[in-house]
Amino acid sequence: MTGGIPGPGRPPDPGVDAPTLLVGNPSSIGEPAPGGGRRRLLAGRLARGLGELLITAGIVVALFLTYQLWVTDLFAARTQDRLHHQLDQAWQRPPAPPAPRAPAGQQARPAPPPPVDLGDGLAILRVPRFGRDYSPVVVEGVAAADLRRGPGHIPGTAMPGQLGNFVVSGHRTTYGKPFSRLDELKVGDPLVVEVRDRYYTYRVTGSEVVTPNRVDVTYPVPKRPGVVPTKDLITLTTCHPKFSASHRLIVYGELVDTTAKSAGVPPALRGE
Repeated sequence: MTGGIPGPGRPPDPGVDAPTLLVGNPSSIGEPAPGGGRRRLLAGRLARGLGELLITAGIVVALFLTYQLWVTDLFAARTQDRLHHQLDQAWQRPPAPPAPRAPAGQQARPAPPPPVDLGDGLAILRVPRFGRDYSPVVVEGVAAADLRRGPGHIPGTAMPGQLGNFVVSGHRTTYGKPFSRLDELKVGDPLVVEVRDRYYTYRVTGSEVVTPNRVDVTYPVPKRPGVVPTKDLITLTTCHPKFSASHRLIVYGELVDTTAKSAGVPPALRGE
């Protein structure tokens, strides 16, 4: 009968599961082959090391992006609060003496805002298309430290409401990203610049994308070197596209209205 229990001196029945006979040296079982095993061990260690390095790099990148996209916004918001407070205090002080009377036949112009130190607040920019709460303080200067505080006026260009080109540059993705929505502006949109005693209302006249070396857009008459200005202009600049500095987005505007604060809020801020 198959499956019986073998007795003494009886060979194992083929139908019964029997232990596998070991062939060769038993001590060699489980030991890696001399060459391939070491290579596999080294490859495993390298893979683990590379994986740990990639995880560490990912964490560093995540922290950097968090800092750039959120933490810098918090710093900028605090700075803007301080700048608003400082401007309020400065504007409550007695104003400078009035400008000399214009010669006969020439239109009298308001006195330009007094000069301020680099990084200090100069004016407040309001753009109705960006909402009622949009009111960043424009600081003097466009160095990296200045632009971390807010949009910056390029020194040497015209002051708000003055003949020539009032040029302002700002971040698009970090440090409060004041110009993140600059590409949404359309021809005819108002841009209101508030100074101590008045509002200057500009209207957008156009926009374009240029390379970073196009400094001619900041000339008194944009893109026309040496031409004497006859209009009060504004130019806003920022990086383009978002998260890149390969080009610049330029928005142009022209002054259409000047409103004394004593007359109330200008029509553009009333939605008219």
